[in-house]
Amino acid sequence: MASFQEIFDKTEVFLKKKGISSEIAKGELASTADLEYFEQQSGLILPDSFSLFYTSFANGFNFCWEFEEEIQGQFAMPTLLQLGETYRDWRSNVQDFYKDPNSLDRCVELVFRTEAFAVWRRMEPWVPFWNEGNGDHFCVDSKTGQIVYDQHDWYDGFGSLTKTNGILAGHDFGNFLHNWSRFCFLPNTGHWWGEFGKFGAIKWSPEFFNPKFYRQE
Repeated sequence: MASFQEIFDKTEVFLKKKGISSEIAKGELASTADLEYFEQQSGLILPDSFSLFYTSFANGFNFCWEFEEEIQGQFAMPTLLQLGETYRDWRSNVQDFYKDPNSLDRCVELVFRTEAFAVWRRMEPWVPFWNEGNGDHFCVDSKTGQIVYDQHDWYDGFGSLTKTNGILAGHDFGNFLHNWSRFCFLPNTGHWWGEFGKFGAIKWSPEFFNPKFYRQE
């Protein structure tokens, strides 16, 4: 697997050949103390492939480019401090739902409620690092190291949308970055990752993305 630096270097070179400049902002490396502080505050141990990004590549990062108004790609990572703040809000929200037996009365029919509460409990160790802007997220599952997709309103479908929450986006963080970088961090053509719910995983295949920005190597 390519290093984080190689992943973004290859993407930048690919775009440059198309006459497109990339904007890159990169924070200084996180220290062991920074990582320990996050773990103390959150009560979580970040998976190796995820924490390695902070300690070996950048503590806070942004890579973006634009070709036309409707064709633009971006990948951004918060700092560890920002990640911790986001996770505290996330955990509080999740717990507020699953600890209240009446929390989903207006959203989920009785037949789906057991599954809905199981989904909430499963979400507690997820750490959101990417916000889609519409409230959806990519998260790292701190228990498995996998990257998963969170559809923020998955419960607003009387149980029918539960399959879109937690779909696999990467076996680990490096795998996720490598796969998405091959499409230059563009959104999929449907502009909604939940459409992959029927597969149970995001299909990193040219048929679901703009083929002009597919980097094969």
